[in-house]
Amino acid sequence: MPAPIDNAFERGLRNRRETLGDAWVDSATGGANTFNADFQSFITRYAWHEVWGRPGLPALTRRIIVLVSTASLGRWEEFELHCRAALSSADEAARLTPEALKEVLLQLAIYAGVPAANTAMAHALKLLRELGLAPAPAVPAESAHPGYGREASTRGPTSLHYTVREPLNGAAPRHTVVLSHAVGCDLSMWDAVASLLATDCRVVCYDHRGHGSSDCPPGPYRMADLADDAARLLDELGREPVVWVGLSLGGMVGQELALREPQRLQALVIANACAGYDEPARAQWAQRIATVQTQGLAPIVD
Repeated sequence: MPAPIDNAFERGLRNRRETLGDAWVDSATGGANTFNADFQSFITRYAWHEVWGRPGLPALTRRIIVLVSTASLGRWEEFELHCRAALSSADEAARLTPEALKEVLLQLAIYAGVPAANTAMAHALKLLRELGLAPAPAVPAESAHPGYGREASTRGPTSLHYTVREPLNGAAPRHTVVLSHAVGCDLSMWDAVASLLATDCRVVCYDHRGHGSSDCPPGPYRMADLADDAARLLDELGREPVVWVGLSLGGMVGQELALREPQRLQALVIANACAGYDEPARAQWAQRIATVQTQGLAPIVD
Protein backbone atom coordinates (compact mmCIF):
# COMPACT_ATOMS: atom_id res chain seq x y z
CA MET A 1 0.00 0.00 0.00
CA PRO A 2 1.54 3.38 -0.99
CA ALA A 3 2.56 5.80 1.74
CA PRO A 4 0.08 8.68 2.21
CA ILE A 5 1.07 11.95 0.58
CA ASP A 6 2.16 14.65 3.01
CA ASN A 7 0.02 17.37 1.44
CA ALA A 8 0.97 20.07 3.95
CA PHE A 9 4.66 19.66 3.13
CA GLU A 10 4.10 19.36 -0.64
CA ARG A 11 1.87 22.41 -0.79
CA GLY A 12 4.28 24.39 1.35
CA LEU A 13 7.19 23.35 -0.85
CA ARG A 14 5.27 24.44 -3.93
CA ASN A 15 4.49 27.85 -2.41
CA ARG A 16 8.08 28.23 -1.32
CA ARG A 17 9.37 27.50 -4.83
CA GLU A 18 6.86 29.87 -6.43
CA THR A 19 7.90 32.64 -4.06
CA LEU A 20 11.68 32.22 -3.72
CA GLY A 21 12.60 30.23 -6.83
CA ASP A 22 13.87 26.68 -7.31
CA ALA A 23 17.57 27.48 -6.87
CA TRP A 24 17.18 28.85 -3.36
CA VAL A 25 14.78 26.15 -2.21
CA ASP A 26 16.96 23.37 -3.64
CA SER A 27 19.93 24.85 -1.79
CA ALA A 28 18.03 25.07 1.50
CA THR A 29 16.35 21.67 1.40
CA GLY A 30 18.92 19.73 -0.60
CA GLY A 31 21.62 20.60 1.90
CA ALA A 32 19.55 19.61 4.92
CA ASN A 33 21.06 17.38 7.57
CA THR A 34 20.13 15.71 10.84
CA PHE A 35 20.55 19.03 12.62
CA ASN A 36 18.30 21.27 10.49
CA ALA A 37 15.98 18.92 8.55
CA ASP A 38 13.27 19.26 11.20
CA PHE A 39 13.52 23.04 10.95
CA GLN A 40 13.22 22.95 7.14
CA SER A 41 10.18 20.71 7.49
CA PHE A 42 8.69 23.02 10.12
CA ILE A 43 8.97 26.23 8.08
CA THR A 44 7.82 24.49 4.89
CA ARG A 45 4.65 23.24 6.60
CA TYR A 46 3.78 26.15 8.85
CA ALA A 47 5.21 29.22 7.13
CA TRP A 48 4.86 28.23 3.49
CA HIS A 49 1.69 26.13 3.69
CA GLU A 50 -0.27 27.32 6.73
CA VAL A 51 0.37 31.06 6.18
CA TRP A 52 1.58 31.63 2.61
CA GLY A 53 -1.08 29.21 1.37
CA ARG A 54 -3.98 31.17 2.82
CA PRO A 55 -6.22 32.91 0.23
CA GLY A 56 -6.93 36.01 2.32
CA LEU A 57 -4.13 38.14 0.83
CA PRO A 58 -2.63 38.32 -2.66
CA ALA A 59 0.91 36.94 -2.94
CA LEU A 60 2.28 40.41 -3.75
CA THR A 61 0.79 41.84 -0.56
CA ARG A 62 2.41 39.06 1.47
CA ARG A 63 5.74 39.81 -0.21
CA ILE A 64 5.46 43.47 0.77
CA ILE A 65 4.63 42.57 4.39
CA VAL A 66 7.74 40.37 4.53
CA LEU A 67 9.94 43.12 3.09
CA VAL A 68 8.68 45.66 5.62
CA SER A 69 9.03 43.19 8.50
CA THR A 70 12.56 42.06 7.65
CA ALA A 71 13.75 45.63 7.03
CA SER A 72 12.21 46.86 10.28
CA LEU A 73 13.97 44.07 12.18
CA GLY A 74 17.27 44.58 10.35
CA ARG A 75 17.19 41.04 8.89
CA TRP A 76 19.04 42.06 5.75
CA GLU A 77 19.84 38.58 4.44
CA GLU A 78 16.13 37.73 4.49
CA PHE A 79 15.26 41.15 3.07
CA GLU A 80 17.58 40.64 0.10
CA LEU A 81 16.31 37.11 -0.48
CA HIS A 82 12.67 38.19 -0.62
CA CYS A 83 13.39 41.44 -2.44
CA ARG A 84 15.27 39.65 -5.22
CA ALA A 85 12.49 37.08 -5.53
CA ALA A 86 9.79 39.76 -5.62
CA LEU A 87 11.54 41.79 -8.33
CA SER A 88 12.21 38.77 -10.54
CA SER A 89 9.04 36.72 -10.02
CA ALA A 90 7.84 34.84 -13.11
CA ASP A 91 4.28 35.54 -11.99
CA GLU A 92 3.47 39.07 -13.11
CA ALA A 93 0.68 39.42 -10.54
CA ALA A 94 3.15 38.62 -7.73
CA ARG A 95 6.04 40.67 -9.15
CA LEU A 96 7.11 43.88 -7.40
CA THR A 97 8.05 46.72 -9.73
CA PRO A 98 10.94 49.07 -8.87
CA GLU A 99 8.41 51.91 -8.56
CA ALA A 100 6.30 49.93 -6.10
CA LEU A 101 9.41 48.94 -4.13
CA LYS A 102 10.34 52.62 -3.84
CA GLU A 103 6.90 53.38 -2.40
CA VAL A 104 7.23 50.52 0.10
CA LEU A 105 10.56 51.89 1.34
CA LEU A 106 9.21 55.44 1.61
CA GLN A 107 6.38 54.10 3.77
CA LEU A 108 8.95 52.14 5.77
CA ALA A 109 10.82 55.37 6.52
CA ILE A 110 7.71 56.82 8.19
CA TYR A 111 6.88 53.87 10.43
CA ALA A 112 10.20 52.08 10.99
CA GLY A 113 12.54 55.06 10.80
CA VAL A 114 14.89 56.62 8.28
CA PRO A 115 17.95 54.49 9.23
CA ALA A 116 16.09 51.26 8.40
CA ALA A 117 14.78 52.71 5.14
CA ASN A 118 18.21 54.08 4.22
CA THR A 119 19.81 50.65 4.63
CA ALA A 120 16.93 49.01 2.77
CA MET A 121 17.41 51.49 -0.09
CA ALA A 122 21.08 50.52 -0.33
CA HIS A 123 20.28 46.80 -0.46
CA ALA A 124 17.46 47.37 -2.96
CA LEU A 125 19.66 49.47 -5.27
CA LYS A 126 22.30 46.76 -5.27
CA LEU A 127 19.69 44.20 -6.31
CA LEU A 128 18.19 46.47 -8.98
CA ARG A 129 21.60 46.87 -10.58
CA GLU A 130 22.28 43.13 -10.42
CA LEU A 131 18.93 42.40 -12.07
CA GLY A 132 19.44 44.91 -14.88
CA LEU A 133 16.85 47.30 -13.44
CA ALA A 134 19.21 50.12 -12.46
CA PRO A 135 17.31 53.42 -12.15
CA ALA A 136 18.32 56.46 -14.19
CA PRO A 137 20.18 59.35 -12.51
CA ALA A 138 18.00 62.05 -10.94
CA VAL A 139 18.49 65.31 -9.03
CA PRO A 140 16.94 65.30 -5.52
CA ALA A 141 16.19 69.03 -5.66
CA GLU A 142 14.04 68.41 -8.75
CA SER A 143 12.07 65.53 -7.24
CA ALA A 144 8.30 66.01 -7.45
CA HIS A 145 5.38 64.34 -5.70
CA PRO A 146 4.14 61.77 -8.24
CA GLY A 147 0.55 62.24 -7.16
CA TYR A 148 0.45 66.03 -7.52
CA GLY A 149 3.29 66.84 -9.87
CA ARG A 150 6.00 69.42 -10.20
CA GLU A 151 5.01 72.93 -9.09
CA ALA A 152 6.11 76.08 -10.88
CA SER A 153 4.99 79.60 -11.78
CA THR A 154 4.98 81.40 -15.11
CA ARG A 155 7.12 84.43 -15.78
CA GLY A 156 5.64 87.79 -16.60
CA PRO A 157 3.63 90.58 -15.00
CA THR A 158 0.90 88.16 -13.84
CA SER A 159 2.48 84.94 -12.60
CA LEU A 160 0.35 81.80 -12.78
CA HIS A 161 0.89 78.90 -10.39
CA TYR A 162 0.72 75.50 -12.10
CA THR A 163 1.59 71.83 -11.68
CA VAL A 164 2.77 69.23 -14.19
CA ARG A 165 2.18 65.52 -13.70
CA GLU A 166 4.27 63.31 -15.98
CA PRO A 167 2.89 59.92 -17.13
CA LEU A 168 3.05 57.37 -14.34
CA ASN A 169 3.68 54.54 -16.80
CA GLY A 170 7.08 56.04 -17.66
CA ALA A 171 6.30 56.16 -21.38
CA ALA A 172 6.06 59.17 -23.67
CA PRO A 173 2.80 61.03 -22.96
CA ARG A 174 -0.19 60.08 -25.10
CA HIS A 175 -1.44 63.67 -24.84
CA THR A 176 -0.64 66.82 -22.92
CA VAL A 177 -3.87 67.69 -21.10
CA VAL A 178 -4.48 71.13 -19.56
CA LEU A 179 -7.17 71.28 -16.85
CA SER A 180 -8.66 74.75 -16.33
CA HIS A 181 -10.76 75.23 -13.19
CA ALA A 182 -14.05 76.96 -12.38
CA VAL A 183 -14.46 80.42 -10.87
CA GLY A 184 -13.78 80.57 -7.14
CA CYS A 185 -11.78 77.31 -7.16
CA ASP A 186 -8.12 76.44 -7.66
CA LEU A 187 -6.13 73.68 -9.34
CA SER A 188 -6.69 71.26 -6.44
CA MET A 189 -10.26 70.69 -7.67
CA TRP A 190 -8.71 68.50 -10.39
CA ASP A 191 -6.64 66.25 -8.10
CA ALA A 192 -8.62 63.04 -8.60
CA VAL A 193 -9.18 63.53 -12.35
CA ALA A 194 -5.59 64.61 -12.95
CA SER A 195 -4.17 61.56 -11.20
CA LEU A 196 -6.30 59.26 -13.37
CA LEU A 197 -5.33 61.03 -16.59
CA ALA A 198 -1.66 60.98 -15.59
CA THR A 199 -1.58 57.22 -16.05
CA ASP A 200 -0.45 57.80 -19.64
CA CYS A 201 -0.76 61.57 -20.22
CA ARG A 202 1.15 64.66 -19.16
CA VAL A 203 -1.36 66.66 -17.12
CA VAL A 204 -1.08 70.39 -16.46
CA CYS A 205 -3.28 72.14 -13.89
CA TYR A 206 -3.10 75.86 -13.20
CA ASP A 207 -4.66 78.62 -11.11
CA HIS A 208 -6.32 81.49 -12.98
CA ARG A 209 -5.19 84.97 -12.03
CA GLY A 210 -6.85 85.98 -8.77
CA HIS A 211 -7.23 82.32 -7.75
CA GLY A 212 -5.19 79.87 -5.68
CA SER A 213 -1.48 80.71 -5.61
CA SER A 214 -1.42 82.79 -8.80
CA ASP A 215 -0.91 86.55 -8.76
CA CYS A 216 -3.92 88.72 -8.03
CA PRO A 217 -3.52 91.99 -9.96
CA PRO A 218 -6.16 94.72 -9.63
CA GLY A 219 -9.34 94.03 -11.59
CA PRO A 220 -11.57 93.93 -13.42
CA TYR A 221 -10.41 90.88 -15.39
CA ARG A 222 -11.45 90.44 -19.02
CA MET A 223 -11.75 87.08 -20.76
CA ALA A 224 -8.99 88.30 -23.06
CA ASP A 225 -6.71 88.68 -20.02
CA LEU A 226 -7.37 85.10 -18.93
CA ALA A 227 -6.75 83.82 -22.46
CA ASP A 228 -3.49 85.79 -22.61
CA ASP A 229 -2.46 84.15 -19.34
CA ALA A 230 -3.28 80.72 -20.75
CA ALA A 231 -1.34 81.38 -23.95
CA ARG A 232 1.70 82.45 -21.93
CA LEU A 233 1.44 79.26 -19.88
CA LEU A 234 1.45 77.17 -23.07
CA ASP A 235 4.41 79.17 -24.38
CA GLU A 236 6.45 78.33 -21.30
CA LEU A 237 5.43 74.68 -21.31
CA GLY A 238 6.27 74.31 -25.00
CA ARG A 239 3.92 71.32 -25.24
CA GLU A 240 1.52 71.99 -28.08
CA PRO A 241 -1.03 71.25 -29.30
CA VAL A 242 -2.79 70.36 -26.05
CA VAL A 243 -6.10 68.85 -25.03
CA TRP A 244 -7.84 71.65 -23.14
CA VAL A 245 -10.43 70.63 -20.53
CA GLY A 246 -12.29 73.54 -18.99
CA LEU A 247 -15.02 73.64 -16.35
CA SER A 248 -17.23 76.74 -16.20
CA LEU A 249 -14.79 79.67 -16.32
CA GLY A 250 -12.10 77.30 -17.58
CA GLY A 251 -14.35 76.30 -20.46
CA MET A 252 -14.86 79.95 -21.42
CA VAL A 253 -11.11 80.55 -21.39
CA GLY A 254 -10.67 77.50 -23.62
CA GLN A 255 -13.21 78.89 -26.10
CA GLU A 256 -11.46 82.26 -26.23
CA LEU A 257 -8.11 80.56 -26.78
CA ALA A 258 -9.54 78.32 -29.52
CA LEU A 259 -11.03 81.29 -31.37
CA ARG A 260 -7.80 83.28 -31.23
CA GLU A 261 -5.19 80.55 -31.67
CA PRO A 262 -6.79 77.24 -32.72
CA GLN A 263 -3.41 75.73 -33.62
CA ARG A 264 -2.60 75.53 -29.92
CA LEU A 265 -5.38 73.03 -29.21
CA GLN A 266 -5.60 69.40 -30.26
CA ALA A 267 -9.05 69.14 -28.69
CA LEU A 268 -11.35 71.28 -26.57
CA VAL A 269 -13.55 69.77 -23.84
CA ILE A 270 -16.06 72.19 -22.31
CA ALA A 271 -18.15 71.37 -19.23
CA ASN A 272 -20.86 73.57 -17.63
CA ALA A 273 -19.81 76.65 -19.58
CA CYS A 274 -21.36 79.00 -22.11
CA ALA A 275 -20.05 81.38 -24.77
CA GLY A 276 -21.53 84.48 -23.16
CA TYR A 277 -24.27 85.84 -20.88
CA ASP A 278 -27.49 87.66 -21.70
CA GLU A 279 -28.57 90.68 -19.68
CA PRO A 280 -30.53 88.78 -16.98
CA ALA A 281 -27.55 86.47 -16.40
CA ARG A 282 -25.20 89.45 -16.23
CA ALA A 283 -27.46 91.00 -13.60
CA GLN A 284 -27.33 87.78 -11.55
CA TRP A 285 -23.55 87.75 -11.70
CA ALA A 286 -23.39 91.41 -10.73
CA GLN A 287 -25.49 90.61 -7.67
CA ARG A 288 -23.22 87.68 -6.72
CA ILE A 289 -20.16 89.88 -7.10
CA ALA A 290 -21.70 92.56 -4.88
CA THR A 291 -22.57 89.95 -2.26
CA VAL A 292 -19.00 88.62 -2.16
CA GLN A 293 -17.56 92.14 -1.98
CA THR A 294 -19.75 93.10 0.97
CA GLN A 295 -20.26 89.81 2.83
CA GLY A 296 -17.49 87.47 1.72
CA LEU A 297 -17.81 84.04 0.12
CA ALA A 298 -19.91 82.35 2.81
CA PRO A 299 -23.34 83.49 1.51
CA ILE A 300 -22.78 81.97 -1.96
CA VAL A 301 -21.21 78.69 -0.88
CA ASP A 302 -23.50 75.73 -1.61
